[in-house]
Amino acid sequence: MSLGRFLSVSALLILGVFILIGLNVTGPNMRQTAQNAYDKSNLADAKITTSTYLSQSDQTYLKNLKQIKQLNFGHSKDVLIKKTQHALRIESVPTSLSKMTLTKGHRPETANQIVLSDNLRGKYHLNESINLTGTKKQTASGLKKSTFKIVGFVKSTEYLKKDNIGNTTAGTGQLYGFAYLKKQAFSAHNPNFARVSFKNVSGNAYSQKYENKVSKIVKSLQPKMNHHNKLETAKLRKKINRKLITGNQTIKASDSKLSTAKSTLQVAQKKLSTQIEQVEASGNTAALTQLSAQADQLNEQSKTLKSQKSALLKAKNNLQQLQDKKKQLNNMSLTIQGRNDYNEGYNNYGEDAQRIDSLGKSFPAFFFLIAILVSFTTMRRMVEEKRIEMGTLRALGYSKAEVMREFLVYSFLAALLGTVLGSFLGLITLPRIIFKAYTANFTFNKLQLDFHPWYIVLSFLIAFLSTVLASWLAARKELKTDPAQLMLPKPPASGSRILLERINFIWRHLNFSYKVTARNLFRYKGRMLMTIVGVAGATALMITGFGIKDSLNTIVTRQFGHISKYDIVTAYNPDESSQNIKRAKNIVRDSNNVKRFDGAYFANVYATRKGDYARENISITVPTDSQKLNRYIKLQDYKSSKALKLTNKGAIISQKLATLQNVSVGDKIKIHETDGTTHKIKVAGITTMYAGHYIYMNQHYYSKVFNKKFQSNAYLVILKNSSRKQVNNFAAKFNRQKAAVQTVQSQETKSTITNILSNLNNLILVLVLSASLLSLVVLYTLTNINISERVRELSTLKVLGFYPNEVLMYIYRETNILTGIGIVLGLGVGYVFHGYIMKLLPPATAMVAPGLSWSNPIISVILMVIFSFAVMMMMNYKIKNIDMLEALKSVD
Repeated sequence: MSLGRFLSVSALLILGVFILIGLNVTGPNMRQTAQNAYDKSNLADAKITTSTYLSQSDQTYLKNLKQIKQLNFGHSKDVLIKKTQHALRIESVPTSLSKMTLTKGHRPETANQIVLSDNLRGKYHLNESINLTGTKKQTASGLKKSTFKIVGFVKSTEYLKKDNIGNTTAGTGQLYGFAYLKKQAFSAHNPNFARVSFKNVSGNAYSQKYENKVSKIVKSLQPKMNHHNKLETAKLRKKINRKLITGNQTIKASDSKLSTAKSTLQVAQKKLSTQIEQVEASGNTAALTQLSAQADQLNEQSKTLKSQKSALLKAKNNLQQLQDKKKQLNNMSLTIQGRNDYNEGYNNYGEDAQRIDSLGKSFPAFFFLIAILVSFTTMRRMVEEKRIEMGTLRALGYSKAEVMREFLVYSFLAALLGTVLGSFLGLITLPRIIFKAYTANFTFNKLQLDFHPWYIVLSFLIAFLSTVLASWLAARKELKTDPAQLMLPKPPASGSRILLERINFIWRHLNFSYKVTARNLFRYKGRMLMTIVGVAGATALMITGFGIKDSLNTIVTRQFGHISKYDIVTAYNPDESSQNIKRAKNIVRDSNNVKRFDGAYFANVYATRKGDYARENISITVPTDSQKLNRYIKLQDYKSSKALKLTNKGAIISQKLATLQNVSVGDKIKIHETDGTTHKIKVAGITTMYAGHYIYMNQHYYSKVFNKKFQSNAYLVILKNSSRKQVNNFAAKFNRQKAAVQTVQSQETKSTITNILSNLNNLILVLVLSASLLSLVVLYTLTNINISERVRELSTLKVLGFYPNEVLMYIYRETNILTGIGIVLGLGVGYVFHGYIMKLLPPATAMVAPGLSWSNPIISVILMVIFSFAVMMMMNYKIKNIDMLEALKSVD
């Protein structure tokens, strides 16, 4: 038996098992790793937040909700690190839910001690002081102190990402880190959020059982909370109205009284002034002294009036604050969100694991299919080669089972070696490579490796069938023949005229070598088919591997180079005081770095899919001037690429959102506000959009859908200098304004997608290397079989005086032609398979452009040519060392 053939078959199986197991176990391993961390920290099932604070009434109401198993109230405040643009989210130390994990130092023991997120370790050190300040101008930080001593560094399963910890209304709009203080360090008495665990919830994180149950509970609780919030808001509004009525009455009375007193004082002062002038003229000293005393009394009265006036102004100011507070009640909310919504890292990590699952369901099947076909063919043809030995053994009295045993043991060992080594690499090496690539931006350190015996059993079964079964079927067929016949070489396939021979013009101009090559190609159709299939499959896999990177790279270029032209969206609160709104607007209007800006209404909503717990987060944009929207966003039909315009008949939605919602032009989709309020939107157009989910509508249709008057609350802004530093500076300046609500940077969206792409690079490299090795092994195995089967033929050519290169090309001319055909077919198959993979692989918020870059097929073809040349060099050595005498006398 040939050692080279044994190793090549084993290598094929190793590669197949490696990819099959590696891609299929990595997703479950990643989820189990996360589950262990969630169990350790007792990650909350949901989080309840409010725009103000949770009153005693709110707390009592939440405690009495029957679905809630455990409830932890907490304080949270976004602050700035003094003299920087860096925003921190400060929370009270968690008690029993979403517990923090210390990486260094100890927990806060006093109100002036703080622990920072682990990503800030190195930037700050233990026992160092950190100064914190409020996020808005002339507003307090919400903390009793401003300076805290750093006593530790922590990780939290609520903040899983390193690069994008979360959004904030402070600084640049992105959190720099998070921190924990004792609740005594917060100025507010009442908490402003609550962590929740639910009753009757089971299953691991990311499982359909767990996610659907939590989603169902959250959906059932939100309307109840909306009702409670409505009642509480009404109570507060009633209370404020009473204060306003009383205050207005008091101010009106005081104003009238003050005005009367002021008039009386002015008359008295004027009269006294006249009297003093008269007395001074008469020189009556006693009268002058008496009048001076009266003047002093009037001055005291004047001071009292000034004091009363100041108090009245203060009262009016307090009344204005009450008016503003009443206005803010329109934004008062009580919201509950599950892990996928309050914890962005949780959702992103789950999507990453799902992307690996998607590859595991498709890539290995195609990969292993090629390995199986080649292995099956190799083992079958190996048995056919040994027919003379089989006949000799049968003639010597060995039973069929004893003769067959040699082939079965050989093929079983190949299957066993391929499964063992492939399983080892697939269970340990590939999952670690993928995990390291994907978790570069997550806080998880070590992958939880599990055994997954069923995948090993499945792999061995496939390897067994592709080797042992092939050997058994071939040996069984051969052993049906009489020993005397077996001891003779198998008659060559009968020749016949091929199609090319009938084309005289071409056939006459071919020399002998090319005519033989043409006849041999069609004479051994099985050999021809297997070579073409093997090469085509390997080429297709390489094109798919390179194509994944090409397609994902187009997202950033197409979205931010051709479609999204704005640099930042600045959103403000239209219910703030007119003075605060004006200040926020002036940051945009008066900036020297602003090239262009236009008003718009900007809001975040979400959509859901039937039977799916996931939400699609959507940005709604309603421009104040629809004609100017194309300066900032290029809307074009996803089919015809024609420009789209906003109309009164419906909204324009992004293509990926339309795909996920399974809607087309003319259909309606449901969207939900953060409090769960539902609206139906008619789809008037679908625009090409590669990143994010968006809905665009004009003012008329917005008023129709939301049943309220249009009111802008944002600016779409294009900057002259859009470097990251300048955009951050602009965002930080805007966010310092009291009316500022949110800044959305296109840079951040670009950065998020870029991180996803970089995570895939190592995985793509592994897939491309595996496909390359597969193509090399396939070419080697099939060429080796071809030569082994035709040793007598090649020996005859040598004896007849053919030169070494002629003998080599006699074989390799066929191989080159078949490899060329395989490459051409592989290009087509690769294009189709790549398209299929790219429907599964991109994240839910992104879409890739169809097609491949021109460099992809060129690189793939060059690699296949290089592999073919390398195999030719190896086979040349084998052909040169053929023992002609031994080969030609073997029949006797």
